[in-house]
Amino acid sequence: MKYKYFLFDWDGSLANNLPIWFSGYKKIFSKHGIEVNYEVISREVLGDWEGPKRLGIGDVDEFFRELETEVLDKLNEAKLNPGVMPILEQIKANGGKIGVVTASRKRWVKTALRNNNLRDLVDVFLGKEDVTYAKPDPESLLKALKLMEGKAEEAIMIGDNGKDVVAGKRAGMETALYFPDRYSEFYTKEVQTRWGATYMIEDFDELKKFL
Repeated sequence: MKYKYFLFDWDGSLANNLPIWFSGYKKIFSKHGIEVNYEVISREVLGDWEGPKRLGIGDVDEFFRELETEVLDKLNEAKLNPGVMPILEQIKANGGKIGVVTASRKRWVKTALRNNNLRDLVDVFLGKEDVTYAKPDPESLLKALKLMEGKAEEAIMIGDNGKDVVAGKRAGMETALYFPDRYSEFYTKEVQTRWGATYMIEDFDELKKFL
């Protein structure tokens, strides 16, 4: 295999849950009298715990409590993106290791992990509460790699936005940006390509070339 250690973002990467997050954020911001579009959410808020404050939210903790109430049941039922399960099974069959590194709280993810039968495939699962600094800081990636006893030069970070790419670069890893056509609703492709990921993929089946 070209890589032995595969680190994946969860939201929008392994999980097909971007519509849940974007509509949830928009609804809760609107509840507070703040109108935002998807471009603002992707740029200022997604994966950034300080984003709501910059956009005028006074009590950020209460904001995220309201957001959790809005989205949690839907997140628990989120399905995997096309091609995810076969590629993860092949990684494990070939002796590779898999880490899930997310800026989300673990309770927002663990039920969906279990519902999608990923618990036995994932070697390391790190969330917001496991690190001091979220992506684009490389802390979660480096911690996951250490737990898997891996080396950065043998690892790749796969995610759906710039924070994943920057974190991977800072950790000394190669990176793959997942951007299927349908993500144009949430992200601007020109912006995404500027992050300079090692690879751009539209389907997880494309990762087979690394196995």
